[in-house]
Amino acid sequence: MISEEVIQKIKEQNDIVDIISESVQLKRAGRNFTGLCPFHHEKTPSFSVSPDKQIYKCFGCGEAGNVITFIMKTKNISFVETLKYLAERANIDVNFGDKTKVENNKHKKIYKINVDAARYYFACLQNDKKVIEYFIGRGIKNSTIRRFGLGYAPKGWSNITNYLKKKGYSELDLLNAGLITKGKNNSYYDRFRERVMFPVFDYKGRVIGFGGRVLDDSKPKYLNSPETEVFKKGTNLYGLNFANRDLKDRTLIIVEGYMDCISLHQYGITNVVASLGTALTSQQAKLLKRYADRVIISYDSDSAGKNATIRGLDILRKEGFDLKVLSVPQGKDPDEFVRNNGKDAFLQLIDKAMPFIDYRIERAKEGLNLKNGEMLAAYIKKVCNIVSELDPITMDVYIKKVSEETGVNEQAIYDSLSNKNQRNVKNSQNMYSESAFRQKLYLEPGFIKAERNLLKTMLQSIDAYRYVKENIEEEELILDSHKKIFNLIIETKNNKTENDEIYIEARCNDIESSKEWTKIVQSSLVDSDNYKELINDYMREIKKYKLEESKKEVMNKIKLCEEKGLFEESLQLVKQFQEIEEDIMKITNNERR
Repeated sequence: MISEEVIQKIKEQNDIVDIISESVQLKRAGRNFTGLCPFHHEKTPSFSVSPDKQIYKCFGCGEAGNVITFIMKTKNISFVETLKYLAERANIDVNFGDKTKVENNKHKKIYKINVDAARYYFACLQNDKKVIEYFIGRGIKNSTIRRFGLGYAPKGWSNITNYLKKKGYSELDLLNAGLITKGKNNSYYDRFRERVMFPVFDYKGRVIGFGGRVLDDSKPKYLNSPETEVFKKGTNLYGLNFANRDLKDRTLIIVEGYMDCISLHQYGITNVVASLGTALTSQQAKLLKRYADRVIISYDSDSAGKNATIRGLDILRKEGFDLKVLSVPQGKDPDEFVRNNGKDAFLQLIDKAMPFIDYRIERAKEGLNLKNGEMLAAYIKKVCNIVSELDPITMDVYIKKVSEETGVNEQAIYDSLSNKNQRNVKNSQNMYSESAFRQKLYLEPGFIKAERNLLKTMLQSIDAYRYVKENIEEEELILDSHKKIFNLIIETKNNKTENDEIYIEARCNDIESSKEWTKIVQSSLVDSDNYKELINDYMREIKKYKLEESKKEVMNKIKLCEEKGLFEESLQLVKQFQEIEEDIMKITNNERR
């Protein structure tokens, strides 16, 4: 557990206005600053940052928090990672615990081994004209070789082993770094032999592993470092340390191979990363989200490449990216295309990149002759599956487009949508209108305010705390974040902490609890001498909401029973429904008194 003192120090030395100004354009408005909210789309600023309170709040979507919450949410990183990030930014030397210290020392050693190995491979390359000619033949300049630290692992079974042992490393160190591997006779040998070497950097520019490519047609063509303490293929992206330096429009291009990435950077297209030869993962998508809002994906045009593109796009879509697909003509890869055609030609391909939905619809045509009636019907079904996921307006646009292209009547396409898809469309319309309404007015359900006020009351007096404790259990609260804070308040009383607010804030280590704690601290209660009456009102509001939700569930069950002809079960549920209504009426009558 990181101490409250450390967390407070990190907060104090990272001014919230400075941090948020790095990604949101803020303007002074009295004592506060305002800007467009980074958490929802809006044209009129409703996002407010208070330098006095060191918090932010959006009156459009309800987001709120402190500097730690903001970094957690915008960079998609954990509480501890956020503290490390902010501590590093403020040059605060923090010990995050003995276990972490041991792990950090182990990580530092692997980083150092990797740097020494990279320097060795680089020196081997400089001394081998044949390998230099290979890179020159691939159009790679010497300045690019140096920038990306490209190298060569010479022929032999123990070159890197002997070199690094002389520098004081053990075989276990080299094994931990993935530079050697164990043979059948329990002896160790170099993992990379007779391969051009690509050091893999993390987003901070640290060498975390290597990729090696053969110079001939032997297999495997590419060989990567195994998973180590610092090298996780599914959580890193090749070239991100170079690409993240100049992302003015927050757009990134994802390619498959090292050479694709390196060649495009050499030609001045620097917003490019490679996916390390693996299927794109949700962790990589979250990493990308720190730096980009728009992603253009350019994978191979073969069948495997196309399937990888679809999978990658689905993962990126869930993270909320604006997505496009770049197709390189004649099945060439980006490396070959840019070398043969130049930077401007590739920039034109970027401009022509196809939106995600258009790409999926184009893929749906493959292998089908749309002049054949059966194949045309199959195509329309595929289109329906694709557009059923869209909001109603976008769906209309694509259905009209497909209708004009195929000659199939628009209404016929709508009729082809399954009942399930039609229900989804109806739900999406409701969600859309409700979401828009919330963004304009931000009307919170009454039970949320009631729970928040109940927790605030517990903090204000020991008598109120005792009354709440006697009359409500954690399970009776609705929001998980409120349950967590409820238990933390009890801890403060049991432990007799010096500062309850600092104690609780240090333990609200996820986005939702941090957000809710910020709102609780800033909320104002109604002035009243009768705290019991207020607490009873809050509890009634919570109970009423739960009953209303139970009422909805019972109503749905009644409908299902009636559809199945289960009349006895239906009658029992009707009785239950009436009892719930009576309970709700009692609460309502108490509220009116």
